[in-house]
Amino acid sequence: MEKILKITDLEQGELYTMAGYAVETDKQIIKLMIDNDSSCCEQWGWFWCNDNPQDFIGAELLDVKLTDDALNEAKFKENNVDPSNEWFEGGIMFVNLETDRGTLQFVAYNEHNGYYGHEARVECEQLKHSETL
Repeated sequence: MEKILKITDLEQGELYTMAGYAVETDKQIIKLMIDNDSSCCEQWGWFWCNDNPQDFIGAELLDVKLTDDALNEAKFKENNVDPSNEWFEGGIMFVNLETDRGTLQFVAYNEHNGYYGHEARVECEQLKHSETL
């Protein structure tokens, strides 16, 4: 059994900066991160959660996996992202934390013109994944 103890915003940086979330359990710290630095004039990415993470404190973590189940178009509009724009490039990465209380979903978004991708990462015991969005 693995219990979620705390979920906090995460920013770390040495040569470059990443931001996202740290999900602390009684066995590990799960890091969900995306590059947090602009290369030029792109709208670089962000990690976001539509759920209330605090509702999952104390939940039993069952699994961590990548998925592409949903697209929150309201968040795109809020951040002036238009996926139908001919200059739009970028990507989306969904990460589900399956718990005994249901699914806690995080998503990394990135919008750019095709030249300025940003690395998104998931680091935990169940999954190590990195991709450029």
